Amino acid sequence: MDKLKKGLETTKKIWGFERDDLVKEYGELGEYILEYAFGEIYSREGLSLRDREIVTISFLIAQGSPELQLRNHFLGALNVGITNEELIEIILQASLYNGFPKAIKALTVLKSLSINTKDQDE
Repeated sequence: MDKLKKGLETTKKIWGFERDDLVKEYGELGEYILEYAFGEIYSREGLSLRDREIVTISFLIAQGSPELQLRNHFLGALNVGITNEELIEIILQASLYNGFPKAIKALTVLKSLSINTKDQDE
C-alpha cells in the first residue's frame, strides 16, 4: 500500500478523519509526516494507537511542545479511547520527570479543549 494512503488511513483511526489538512497546510513536509510518522511508525503492530498516543503525549510534554501538537494529540487520544482522567494522570506523571511548568502548560492545553476536567487546584 502507498505510504501516503496508509498514513491517511491511520490518521482517520486516530482523529476520526483523514488529516489531509497536513498536506494542504505544510505541502511536502505534510506529505513526509503522513508517509513516515503515520504511514510507517504509527501503523506498526507493536503498540496500539492508544499506547502510541500515550507515548506521544508524554514526549510532547517533555519537549514543552507547542500547544497545537499537544491539542491535536489530546484530541486523538480521546478518540482512541483514552479518558480525560487518564490524560490528567499522564500529565501528573510527566510532572515528576519534566517539571511543573511543562505539566501546567499541558494541563492548560487540555482544559482549553473544554472537556470536563476536574479542577486540579482543589
